[in-house]
Amino acid sequence: MVAMSDRGASVFAIPPLPAWTQPTELLADALPLLDPPSRISVTDAAERFMRVPIAGDWAKFDRDVAPYMVEPADITQSRRFKSVCFVGPSQSAKTTMLITVAVHSVMCAPAPVQVIHMSRPDADAWVEEKLDPTIRNSPDIAARLGRGRDDSTFSRKRFKGMRLTIGYPVARQLSSRTQRLVLMTDYDHMPQVLGPKDAPEGSPHGMGRQRIRTFMSRGCVLLESSPAFPITDETWKAGAQNPHELPPVSGGIVRIYNEGTRGRFYWECRECGGLFEPHFDLLRYDNTLEPAAAGAQAEMACPHCGCTFSHRHKSELNRQTLRGHGGWLHEGAQVDAHGARALVTIDDPAIRATDVASYSLNGAAAAFASWEGIVTSYELALRQAEQFGDYTELSRVYFTERGEPYLPRGVQVEGELTATMLGEHAVRLDKRCAPNWTRFITTSVDVQGNRFEALVMAWGAQGERVIIDRFAISQPPGDAPKARNEDGQYRAIDPGRYVEDADALLALTHRTYPVEGQPWALVSCAIAIDFNGPAGWSDNAEKFWRARRKAGQGDLWFLSIGRGGFHQSDRVWYASPERGSKGRKARAIKLLNMATDRLKDSVVAALGRFERGSGAQHTPDWLEDEHRNELVSERKGLKGYELKPGVKRNETLDLSVQALALAEHKGVNRVNWEAPPDWAVLGVANPFAVLAGTPEAAAPETVPAPVEVTPAPKRPQMGIRYLRGR
Repeated sequence: MVAMSDRGASVFAIPPLPAWTQPTELLADALPLLDPPSRISVTDAAERFMRVPIAGDWAKFDRDVAPYMVEPADITQSRRFKSVCFVGPSQSAKTTMLITVAVHSVMCAPAPVQVIHMSRPDADAWVEEKLDPTIRNSPDIAARLGRGRDDSTFSRKRFKGMRLTIGYPVARQLSSRTQRLVLMTDYDHMPQVLGPKDAPEGSPHGMGRQRIRTFMSRGCVLLESSPAFPITDETWKAGAQNPHELPPVSGGIVRIYNEGTRGRFYWECRECGGLFEPHFDLLRYDNTLEPAAAGAQAEMACPHCGCTFSHRHKSELNRQTLRGHGGWLHEGAQVDAHGARALVTIDDPAIRATDVASYSLNGAAAAFASWEGIVTSYELALRQAEQFGDYTELSRVYFTERGEPYLPRGVQVEGELTATMLGEHAVRLDKRCAPNWTRFITTSVDVQGNRFEALVMAWGAQGERVIIDRFAISQPPGDAPKARNEDGQYRAIDPGRYVEDADALLALTHRTYPVEGQPWALVSCAIAIDFNGPAGWSDNAEKFWRARRKAGQGDLWFLSIGRGGFHQSDRVWYASPERGSKGRKARAIKLLNMATDRLKDSVVAALGRFERGSGAQHTPDWLEDEHRNELVSERKGLKGYELKPGVKRNETLDLSVQALALAEHKGVNRVNWEAPPDWAVLGVANPFAVLAGTPEAAAPETVPAPVEVTPAPKRPQMGIRYLRGR
């Protein structure tokens, strides 16, 4: 073609027009879309149409490679379940299952399908490395892919009769769309709450279920992942009524699994015919050998007869499940007379009542992982954790190789102090009543955003002690700013905003505690208040302390501050700050500095000494469970004490540390108990003692009359006679 212009003639090379398409050809191309959905399973469709990479080549999909994936993939077409959840290790063909479900929709049941990956870059990489090669190397699937420029992109694949979209977990990707299938991969590495922080919209799983509602019973959400959230309850144990339940975790796919049918994969023993779950805990090896040598000798032992299987038998044992020898068993709805829950197949009407079909596969059964590799990795990580205190690699082994939730810091310490143990050895003592051996009393105060938490400790000779009061102060003084609203109701304590709220602590100086069996009561000889707290509290604490010092009570009130780590040379020291924070001038006050980790060592040891003696800390039987749990809320690590998994409250432990710091500052470790200082005298000569019946002995709250105290029933051999009136 020649075009004329002012600049001369120009020649354009135009490609030839495409060949003329006959209407009959268009009709022949469109007619297959009118066929009804093919009534074949997901696995049958994958074997017929799909190619997978094997040893550098592309071959037909074979269900015998990972037989445990057959049921979870096929059940996505069930009209009974709205979600299918698969928890498993890496190298277990989880991603391949995701593609087989999508292929079934492309070839057999055209309908909108959405894949949600853990992030946009990962979604693009998955398309480029997994999805696109599968389509190119599967001729039947490639023939269904559209030929338009926008039919095959990183975010969308248009096939004849259906649309496959690929997204990532943000609220807009799971909003205002209608899908028949929503497929989520690596669920535990997604944000568990979508939407803005101030207005969250829901979890990815919950929002995915909203997208399939239009398709009613034909819709399904499939999610797969290795677990990645830690165990929150270290005391949890599976029982006969929940044999397949996984431990409670802080979030993620394990929670969804526990809401479902709780399926586990079983083998049939070749010797005794008993069914058992192939699990890492059933692997037998010599853990005294080097990790590689230990892994090389790993064998699976049948828990029924004890016969062992080597790794070369794993593939055959997996394939036997397709012939009815083992396979997936789920928790049933019925419990027998012995309290054991029945295990049933997925099609049993007596299965657990839920619309989530859930599966958990242990790494010992994974097709592409060897027992030698798992054992070697586990032993290496375990020894690294024991030697260096670094549990990062051990948690990875649990999550990605064993496919199990992980309890941080590995195995619970043998003989570790628990709240149950404290309850079993609690002493009988009336609340707000000091035992007859009490020499002095201290009060500790922890500052929270809306309250003061307080603990009162009664001390005897040689540092023996017992908690005699534990309470919270949540109401401000009546003369504090805005103390009451228009209805006359008190607001909550706000110590960071109102310095006047600290005056609610003044009553602690007058709070009296009768000594059991004696004609006198005691008031606190020292009160410690946490210097750290909500924003603004440090400034208000300084003002409060200066006011107490000006009133002549500087030797009664202390502001305490914790110093972490085990490197502190002193346990307790009373000194002015050497420098202020963020380059500011140091405060001209004195703080009771506490080496908290070293003091916690002493408190934990004292709590574990249940009999009478020097340095023992006793817990009374009236102490509430939540406060008893707070006493054992932390565990010692190489860098200091830290909260146990899932635990959020530790006030009673911190208050006990404050009490010990106060006592040591007073000089409890230096006292000559034959000639003690006046504040540690047993009797009315103590300056902090008041005679019963006097106005000074009247406590702000009603104090129960002293009664004879007897030992706890479970501790008769301990003879806690020191709590009895003489």
